[in-house]
Amino acid sequence: MSSEKYMKLLVEESTWYNEMLLPQIARDVLPHFLQSWLRNCICGVFVFIISTLLLRFNYWKYHSSSPKENVATRKEMIKQIKESMELMPSGALFLTVTEYLAETGWTRCYTRISDVGLGIYILSTLVYLAVIEVWTYWIHRYMHEIRPIYKHIHSRHHSYNKESSLSPFAGWALHPLDGILMELPHGIAFLMVPTHFFTHLALYLTEAMWGVLVHGKGFKLRWPFMDGEFHTIHHTACQNNYGNFTICMDKWFGTLRPPKESIQVKKEN
Repeated sequence: MSSEKYMKLLVEESTWYNEMLLPQIARDVLPHFLQSWLRNCICGVFVFIISTLLLRFNYWKYHSSSPKENVATRKEMIKQIKESMELMPSGALFLTVTEYLAETGWTRCYTRISDVGLGIYILSTLVYLAVIEVWTYWIHRYMHEIRPIYKHIHSRHHSYNKESSLSPFAGWALHPLDGILMELPHGIAFLMVPTHFFTHLALYLTEAMWGVLVHGKGFKLRWPFMDGEFHTIHHTACQNNYGNFTICMDKWFGTLRPPKESIQVKKEN
């Protein structure tokens, strides 16, 4: 299939997504790019709500059973929600730009799995995820190690540097430039790897959901996945567990601190 036909299919697909979520009046007034941006903003709000609801039982069980000094206050959580909503426009804009790049022929994405076959689809998706994992680790690590970047950008997120100030709502409590830097690996992967268009959108939103989940103390997973306990250590130690979906990069590059080791350090201190 020619690139022109692919670009037409991509525009038709994103238009269909816009029609699903936006009222007719918005589609009549706004150009296609702004329609997609607004749709992504709406999706972001839904993802934020769904993520916090998924953590509701485990986190709130932890929240209600812990001493008040060990959990985030209502005031802190409201502040985190406010900061998360402030991030929404730039996060949605980044995703919309990647859609625009696909629709104008800058990527190698495709619209139907049958166009490449199931095997190539699975392989390309795994490569896409690997690229994201590697780039996210190094970008996140350098945001800590390059002090001006940490001071002026990433420190806002790490103002929640104690277990008592962390909650799922802190996941998106970022400086807008921080959010763009953390989203950059998705753009890099999308430009490098032939990717299924809907899978790209779905994985971007999954990443956004993951950012909420790992900030919940009740979010526990088995190795090799990054969970709430590992990421809590990242906030309290501020120099370990930089990984994204997994702890593999931390393991390979010597920055992994498991929860048990963190407990031992506390006891020794």
